[in-house]
Amino acid sequence: MEDWTKKTDEEVFAKPHEQPGSQASYWRDIEIRRRQFLLEKRTSESQIAAADAQIRAADATVVTAYWTKWSAIAVAITVLITGISVVLQAVAAAAP
Repeated sequence: MEDWTKKTDEEVFAKPHEQPGSQASYWRDIEIRRRQFLLEKRTSESQIAAADAQIRAADATVVTAYWTKWSAIAVAITVLITGISVVLQAVAAAAP
């Protein structure tokens, strides 16, 4: 009996030379299903890994947005304090 697991993809998926319904045809079909299952499994694992990476990226974006918001608030407070100090200096310079 041939070992279909040791054949290349080209040998497995090429035009079969065995008779339909034969033992060789059965094992060829089993090997095709096995390879298809493994391919689908790897594809699913890759999609899960990609989804996990997207979740981590979204979490990082949330953290970045949080700190960006507080940075903008800090800049606004700094501008306000600077504006008040300029006004106070102008008032102090104008008073004799």
